[in-house]
Amino acid sequence: MLSRIAVRSARPGWARAAWWRRPVGRVYLASLVLSLGKGAWFTCWAMFFLHEVGLSTSEFGIGITAAGVLGLLAGGPLGYLADRLGTRETLIALGVVQGLSILSYAFVDGLWTAVAVTCVMIAADRATPGIRIALIAGLTTDEDRVESISVNRAMTQGGIVVGALAGAWVLALDNSAGYLGLVLVYGTSVMGCAAVLWRVPHVASLNDRKVRRPVLVLRDRPFLLITLFNGLLALSWGMLDSGVPLWIAQHTQIPLWVMGVLMGANAVVVVLFQNRVSRAALTVRGAARLGLWSGVLLAVSCVLLAGTGSDSGVVALLLLAAGAAVHVVGELFFVSSGFGLSVALTPEGAHGEYQGMFASGQSAALTFAPGLMTVLLVDGGVAGWFVLAGVYLIGGVGTLWAARWAVRSGEGAAAWSTA
Repeated sequence: MLSRIAVRSARPGWARAAWWRRPVGRVYLASLVLSLGKGAWFTCWAMFFLHEVGLSTSEFGIGITAAGVLGLLAGGPLGYLADRLGTRETLIALGVVQGLSILSYAFVDGLWTAVAVTCVMIAADRATPGIRIALIAGLTTDEDRVESISVNRAMTQGGIVVGALAGAWVLALDNSAGYLGLVLVYGTSVMGCAAVLWRVPHVASLNDRKVRRPVLVLRDRPFLLITLFNGLLALSWGMLDSGVPLWIAQHTQIPLWVMGVLMGANAVVVVLFQNRVSRAALTVRGAARLGLWSGVLLAVSCVLLAGTGSDSGVVALLLLAAGAAVHVVGELFFVSSGFGLSVALTPEGAHGEYQGMFASGQSAALTFAPGLMTVLLVDGGVAGWFVLAGVYLIGGVGTLWAARWAVRSGEGAAAWSTA
């Protein structure tokens, strides 16, 4: 009997049904299912538009850029709406809207309908992470918030990796049946996630508390600066997704298949260590320092990757591996820093508004990173890597400075001094 109890207690939380039945566990489940479809879709959506819809590469680029701009503008207003009406209810509504827009891809037949549907889909997709964090913040308290948000990030990353494998299978088929089947599965799964969220408890909204207040985040200059600097660090996502592959293809002799190994290793590291690293971001002090070190490490990774252009063979592969390893640590630090700062510096009752604004900084990075990486790394060559390193250093130093300003202005002072 004692041995059975010991084995049962040694099992990780996610291996127990009760762990998933908790309110925040249901949020994890919805995020995991959603990320499976998201990983599959974003692996092959470019080919869907080019081969199935018949768009040109320039039309695809224009449509995605327009949708990305709308997405980053929608985060703040939708976040405030979530505080006003309820984070759970807003997430459910966004899931329905996003699911219907995805299913609408089955009827898209030209540029303008593709752009219209994509704008709606991306706006909902980019607003969802911030409001989901606000929902988790409303379901948890104190240091449990950062840990729960970090667990959700690991779940999401793991789901995206598995989904990407399914997307690769659809790409291998490269036919109408595969693409339309993915549209159907992804769209229905998104709406299914919205249904799962119905079982999550309602978090008291401003309307419930009969609170009337203006928008707060636009007056919080330190927080807005933290959002800006975190957005600069978020370019690290675009650096790995588009910058490094473009660099390898244009300036090195390294085979492109190596990128698949690097992307897979990056995802595994994030899943395994994101939650552990986030424990260092439970105070404003810790989160700010992680932001600083993130900028430094990302800058170092740029310098290492710049060296792959002047070497070949084993040396280039070793520099690439070292740069990718330093990069993923910097990514872990920047994400954890963002979790800690955005949660600790948010007034109670304003998590939707603040998280929506904070997510807009990362949305901007995702929107403009492909073009920026092309200019810096394809056209700029080695010099572009050093410019990018400077951007990361500004992001890291700026994060620490803005966090200290927030404390001096009276926001988060207790969180800074708490060990």
